[in-house]
Amino acid sequence: MKIIIQNRIAYKLFFIVCIQCLLVFQQAYAATYYVSPTGNDTNSGTSLSAPVRTIKNALSKAKLSGDTIYMLTGTYAEAIWIGSSGITLTAYPNNTPVIDGGTTLPGSSSASLLGIGGDYNTVSGFEIKNSNILGNYVNGIGIFVRGNHNTISNMKVHDTWSNGIIIHGDYGIVENSIVQDTVLRNYNGVGGGWDSGLSVARNPSASALIPGIASYGILRHNIVHNNWGEGLSCYEADHCTIEDNVIYNNWALNLYLSDITNSLVQRNIIYISSPQVIPNRGNMSFGLAMADEVSTVPRSANNTVINNFIYNAIFQAFSWTLVPNSGLKNVLIANNTIVDGGLFTGNGGSQSIVNTNSRIQNNIITGNNSKVPSNSGITFSNNNWSTTPPLAASSTDVVGDPQIARTGTTTQGTLIPDYFKISSESSPVIDAALPINKVTKDFFQVVRGTYPDIGGHEFVSN
Repeated sequence: MKIIIQNRIAYKLFFIVCIQCLLVFQQAYAATYYVSPTGNDTNSGTSLSAPVRTIKNALSKAKLSGDTIYMLTGTYAEAIWIGSSGITLTAYPNNTPVIDGGTTLPGSSSASLLGIGGDYNTVSGFEIKNSNILGNYVNGIGIFVRGNHNTISNMKVHDTWSNGIIIHGDYGIVENSIVQDTVLRNYNGVGGGWDSGLSVARNPSASALIPGIASYGILRHNIVHNNWGEGLSCYEADHCTIEDNVIYNNWALNLYLSDITNSLVQRNIIYISSPQVIPNRGNMSFGLAMADEVSTVPRSANNTVINNFIYNAIFQAFSWTLVPNSGLKNVLIANNTIVDGGLFTGNGGSQSIVNTNSRIQNNIITGNNSKVPSNSGITFSNNNWSTTPPLAASSTDVVGDPQIARTGTTTQGTLIPDYFKISSESSPVIDAALPINKVTKDFFQVVRGTYPDIGGHEFVSN
């Protein structure tokens, strides 16, 4: 038996070495291609002076992992698909390429202007707009990702009939991008669903780590606003990380977590501007919402929501559900600062919400619009309230003005993190928080001391 095990280990090591050798070989022979709307598809595309004309042509040449395609300034009227793996499609330095669907592309239902089916691809640095903009088909997506380990960065995606960017594969990353003015079918009164600006959601692939679930997605440093559906969301997902995003003025919900497990939401700014720019669906000011919708996937559990800033909007922590007996399960909601908003939790009644082993601690909640019909399964402590819901009351609560700085303005696109800071060392929230091992730093990455402050800002005296 020992010999058999040793042989298996040796075979596995040999296989790994072979894969690594293949990757090194491919990298050594990787090529660079150039594409420009003024180029010619009869060119080789391997020099900056002789680019090909279409991205499709460049992709047909880029086959090896490690190949790079540089896009030069101009407008590309194409709907493209990256089926290979290890390809980089990026703007040439200091260039501003645009993929524009015009009034006709992508040309079929449920299609996208940029689709990624392969693995380990990188897309960065350009603009995508006008996907099925006239609504001639059922959907019209900006970027659709089906493969695994793909990275999208420094993109601007806007004016799509349905989703802006949606990641279905595992280990997908979207970072440093702007997504706005998507889901225009709702704006045009067509309706038909709850599409979003930016999402990691359900992986239908047979190779998914968890069947039907998108795992290990990362959404970070993005700006997501004025989308006529949900803004940013993770749903039917596991180990989703949502951090350092700015999310505002989205029609349905701003940040939505549905049917997710083992996920982290931290250091996001979520708000509805004042004055309000677009209406809210149902006239409800939803900032951040947690719920379950699908009974055939694992129930939401083991999620952490910390150090987020929310203005003029409500945090719904399972105040409703479509799946009976779901709720907050092993969830930590801590050190968030909610200004002029409120916190809603479930009632455990008609909707059969069941909360289990969850904590709502160290949060600042200003405004008189909070509802906590039940505290069953939730430990409330060390929160700062304007008006404390009776069932959320704790002997460690601080009731009163936290002295928020309110620095700057709250108009669209102008709200800054400093708005949410504690302004004075006389604030009652200073040194009033419970130390929590998952919240060792604040929104600004300042280390919290032995006696931390309530909310997302750790006050440091001058």
